[in-house]
Amino acid sequence: MPMILWTKNVLSKLYRRFFSSNGIVLADAREYVAGDDTRLINWNITAKTSALFVNNICADSGNDIIFALDVSESTKFGTKKQPKISLAIDILKTLSQLSEKNNNGVGCLMFSDRVEKYFPPRHRLQCFSYTIDKIIHSPGKLRTNLLAALKFLNKVLTKRSRVILICDTFALTVGRKTILTQLHILKSRHDLMMFPMVDNNDMLVAQIGRITVEDLETGEILEIDTNDAEMMARMATQYAAYKKLIFRDVENVGIKIFPINTQDSATEFLFKLFKKIILPF
Repeated sequence: MPMILWTKNVLSKLYRRFFSSNGIVLADAREYVAGDDTRLINWNITAKTSALFVNNICADSGNDIIFALDVSESTKFGTKKQPKISLAIDILKTLSQLSEKNNNGVGCLMFSDRVEKYFPPRHRLQCFSYTIDKIIHSPGKLRTNLLAALKFLNKVLTKRSRVILICDTFALTVGRKTILTQLHILKSRHDLMMFPMVDNNDMLVAQIGRITVEDLETGEILEIDTNDAEMMARMATQYAAYKKLIFRDVENVGIKIFPINTQDSATEFLFKLFKKIILPF
C-alpha cells in the first residue's frame, strides 16, 4: 500500500509539472517594467496608447482535457502483457484520475469508423471504462476512420483544450494527407499530443509455414507463407519505413508523439512520458 500511494503521489506531482509547463494563458496586460521579457509585449494595446504594455501570463491548470480513443478491432491485437486497447484504457483511467485532482474537466471521444460515444468534459471522473468495454464487445467489426473523429473534434470543441489522441498506428495510414490537414487544424486550436498504440510484433510472425490470417477490421482472409523469409523481411521493413514516415509527417505539423507499447504498463508509460518532458537528464 505505501508503494501504491507513493506512486500515485509522484505521478500526481509529475502530472502537474508536465501540464503546467505545456500551457499558459493570458491573464491581463500591464505597463512595461524594465527587465520584462520583450516577447510578451502586447503590440495591439501599445499601438493604441503612448505607453508600452506587456501581457501578464499565468499557468494554465484548469483547461479541459479530451481523450480521443480508437476502439476499432485492430486495437485488440497484442502479443506482450496485454492487448493495445487494455493498455490504452489503463492509461486513460490513470490520466483521468490525475486530471480530476488537478481540477481539469475531463471528456472522452470513443471512435471507430464513426463516433461511437462522446462524453463532454466535466469536473468529475466519468465512467469511461464501462462504456468502452460495452463498445469493444459489441457484435460486428469496428473499422478505423480517424478522419471522422478529427472532423468531429474540430466541430464540437469550441473552448481551447488539451486533446490526447490514442489510436492504433494503422489508423494513420489511410487518407494520410487529409488526416494531416485535420490534425493541423486541431493543433492550431488546441494543445494536441498523440499516443499511437504499437506492439513489437505488429509485423513479426514466427516461421510456421503457410498460415491463414484474418483482418480484424475488414474480415478479409489472407494466406501467408511465413517460411518465405525474404517476403516477411520485406513486409516488416516496408511497414517500419512507412510508420517512420507517418510519425515524421505528424511531428512536422507540430504534434508531439509518444508511442504506447504493449510491453509496458500504464504506470511505466506515464513515468517515461513525464520524465522525457520535464526530467530530460
